[in-house]
Amino acid sequence: MNGTGVSPEECKYLEILENKNLTEYKMFFGTIGEVQSFLLNNPDINTNVFYEQKSRTASESFAGAPLDEAINYCIGGYSENYDQFLELAKQLENVNKKKARVRKTSTSFVGQRPNVPAYIAGAPKNMYRLERTEEKKLKRIWMKVTYESSTTEDQIRNRGIIALNLIKLLEMNNYMVDFRLFEVCSVDSEVFRCEIGLKKPGQMLFPRLCYYPMCGKAFVRRVLCRIKESMPFKCGWGLSYGVVLNEQYTRMIMDIQDTDIYIGSPSEMNISGNNIYEDADAFLDKIGIGDKIMIPVYAVEGGFLSSGG
Repeated sequence: MNGTGVSPEECKYLEILENKNLTEYKMFFGTIGEVQSFLLNNPDINTNVFYEQKSRTASESFAGAPLDEAINYCIGGYSENYDQFLELAKQLENVNKKKARVRKTSTSFVGQRPNVPAYIAGAPKNMYRLERTEEKKLKRIWMKVTYESSTTEDQIRNRGIIALNLIKLLEMNNYMVDFRLFEVCSVDSEVFRCEIGLKKPGQMLFPRLCYYPMCGKAFVRRVLCRIKESMPFKCGWGLSYGVVLNEQYTRMIMDIQDTDIYIGSPSEMNISGNNIYEDADAFLDKIGIGDKIMIPVYAVEGGFLSSGG
């Protein structure tokens, strides 16, 4: 502990990149569990820059649960309004079922399961064969964890629900999804980027593990701030903890491809937090994926359900 933060030599998650007059501090966590593991080791705090440790001193009304609890929530235990989250998610899933594509079956000499009546009757085509599935495609989703201070809890929650619903829609349409959470911000000539994998391609989606980093304010205002406090910054991060970059610069820094899906703050995604169906429609219209997959029109096919808390 020398009061200068961690270094790439001692921290496997950190890479420091120098690009002309810009210094980039890149933190990459393959899972949310790695975030917790990093912080449980109590990484050195850069006291040269962070004179006050706001990850600890911020009020609970602003930043949520105390830091130690916030760290432990990373791999389970955070359940505030989770039942409501699941209930609203189920409403979208019920609409999705109307659009579910069922593989067609036909009778054949060979197949996956027997056609018992045809077999008893002695028919030569006594097996059912499913139509061949298309080769799975990969889609990467980047979700910005930060949002404006005026953002409501309903907006944050609805964005989380709709993001997970998007994953399910893509998987229904034969995509494998790589889902990552991130923050990108800067102070003067320094950029901080933090990337966290929430779902790997082919991996099952676990809503419980995604819920806290997507919807818990303590994750943004305590966990991510604690990570920043251990960065070996040279500029004055202690006051603002960084200014969030706009989408254009974020895409450049993160190397987000045109074929990837970018999820910005709730307001950027036109999410009001008032009605989950209307928010889902606005979100899908914003990302413009209707030409790639079959998507419902939720406000029409699902009816109107108030999601206000």
